[in-house]
Amino acid sequence: MPADETVIALANNCTHLRSLGLYFCQYITDRAMYSLAQSRVKNKHEMWASMKKHRYEDEGLMNLNISQCTALTPPAVQAVCEAFPALHTCPERHSLIISGCLNLTSVHCACSVQAHRARVLHPAH
Repeated sequence: MPADETVIALANNCTHLRSLGLYFCQYITDRAMYSLAQSRVKNKHEMWASMKKHRYEDEGLMNLNISQCTALTPPAVQAVCEAFPALHTCPERHSLIISGCLNLTSVHCACSVQAHRARVLHPAH
């Protein structure tokens, strides 16, 4: 089974997937990442129930290692980051591992985006 098809099958059938290691899977493409992101949207009812319980961030993918997955592009990985708020690129909670993927340096978690906005809106004097 091709690499993307395996990740797509996991995204579609493993609704309680919490951790995924794809280290050095150089044939993984954006198609697999978008499938992961869309799997979150497919489970809208489950997502809404989690949000009502204030556990939205505790549900879904919490760890993703895509180190050395050099075929991935920033928009696809950013989509996964936005779909799963428990994935973090910030140093304090590093759970999205992208080492060896220099083209992914623009991918950021919600914490990093919020911190950047705070610095822009309220710069130190």
